[in-house]
Amino acid sequence: MLSLTEVASRAGLDKNTTRRMLLALCQTGLVQRFEDDGRYGLDIGMLKFQPAVRGPRPIREIAAPFLQGLAERTKMTSFFWLTDPEGAICIERVRASDVFLDVPWSTPGTVVPLNMAAGPRVILAHLQEADRAAWLSQPQPQFTQFSQTDPIRLAEEARLIRDRGYELAFNDYYVGMAGLGVPVLNRGGIFVGAISVTSGSSDFDPPERLQATLTALRETASAIGLRLGPGLATTG
Repeated sequence: MLSLTEVASRAGLDKNTTRRMLLALCQTGLVQRFEDDGRYGLDIGMLKFQPAVRGPRPIREIAAPFLQGLAERTKMTSFFWLTDPEGAICIERVRASDVFLDVPWSTPGTVVPLNMAAGPRVILAHLQEADRAAWLSQPQPQFTQFSQTDPIRLAEEARLIRDRGYELAFNDYYVGMAGLGVPVLNRGGIFVGAISVTSGSSDFDPPERLQATLTALRETASAIGLRLGPGLATTG
């Protein structure tokens, strides 16, 4: 949710013009104004546009049932991530039905920087060298005191992630949370995206649970990848 001033600043418009446009969008059901603080957010009418968004739809439809199985098997929230110009975009999320710990800040459509969180860091590791260098040449955001922002360290960690085939990230996106992520390759062996699971940091401490979760992730990634043809790939 954004204030009028924030919307105007991001749109590059004056506040009067922005207010008129927001009121018009409110009347169409695309935007709503929250009376408690006067901020604006997307309304349910935006969902009408979802069928027209064709980009990740085939991948999302293929991955959804496997993410559901992964969430139930690990008792953790599962995600599918694709490369986005601003980082990694979550295209699907499944919350295990009997888990009370949730991560509502990472829903489909959320973009997370590539220097933090397990899934996005897997994507950073599988970018082409030039693309990774371009990303690392930018200032890296810091969400917590544990977020890695040093480009040299990030480049080294990206190589390690790629070599070992997974990433385990603690507290760098949200303190108290950790994530485990692996790459998804299509039938041609081309990198498509990443899947990950997230839970409380201590849930990954027992070695047997960590190994069982990693096995479940790898099996899920393989099952999804087998159903993705060579045409479904991102930069890798």
